[in-house]
Amino acid sequence: MARLNLKARRVPFIRRALSFELAALAILAVIILAAAISLTYRPLAPNISQATTSSQPSGEVGQLPVMNQPPATREIWVQWTKGQSGQDRFSGNYIIVNQGDTVRLTFTNNDTVIHNFVIGAPYNIEMNASVPGLYNDLTGAKVTGPATNNSPGVVVTGTPGSVTARYTFVAQYAGIYEFVCTYHVTIGMFGYLVVLPNAAYQSASTNITTTPTSPATTQVSILPGAAYPNSTGFSPPTITVVIGVNNTVQWVNNDTAPHTVTATDHSFDSGNMNPGDTWTYTFTKPGTYTYVCTYHPWMKGTVVVIAPS
Repeated sequence: MARLNLKARRVPFIRRALSFELAALAILAVIILAAAISLTYRPLAPNISQATTSSQPSGEVGQLPVMNQPPATREIWVQWTKGQSGQDRFSGNYIIVNQGDTVRLTFTNNDTVIHNFVIGAPYNIEMNASVPGLYNDLTGAKVTGPATNNSPGVVVTGTPGSVTARYTFVAQYAGIYEFVCTYHVTIGMFGYLVVLPNAAYQSASTNITTTPTSPATTQVSILPGAAYPNSTGFSPPTITVVIGVNNTVQWVNNDTAPHTVTATDHSFDSGNMNPGDTWTYTFTKPGTYTYVCTYHPWMKGTVVVIAPS
């Protein structure tokens, strides 16, 4: 009888122990699931090709709601910030406007390093919130002069720690377009411009007749493994072109890492080039142009431009 009573008293205890174990297992499962999600989650890998001349809209217009509103003027403010991860971010990483709207964009950089705001084709906007006194944290170089590759019409004011770049454009093209800071896109500094189709907007169409010229294109390859020190990088590293003959140069990123093609005198800059991207530049003045990859300064190249004979 005593044994039966002992067994009877043990049953609730065993049930409580089992319940505790089950609860512990459930909590452990949740923790494992959360860990798995955190390990597999990566921020939306930005297609940096949209920040270059070879970009395309990242979303189909047919997937967006169609508006029917008279175009308006939109004041948009975007600024640099530090995210919860401590990494560089855009505050205001989604911009939503209607097709036909006039966008008065203000980009503020309160950091001590350079940041820019870049959207690829068809908008092709580059705003460098950069003034002398800031520095490039990728290369360690200090900025000694104003940016020379801003889009025409960009106005930059301020001093290090409080720099503002302003630019106005018309949102003519409906779709979803990525904007990036080309210096810090790989750590998550990117966002999206969403231009909603607008039935009330009638784009002014102009027919421009141009006489095409087709000089031969000279190609330079960014070789696989170029991101590693002591690599060849650009191939061929030195090219000679003749104006009107083969003075258009196309760089192709055949590596698995992003790169840039940046003139050491800042006369040209491809911005970020993702693997597979191409960038084309036409040289119009004779001279010797040296360039580097800002991400991998050991990658160097030279273009010798000769006047036609």
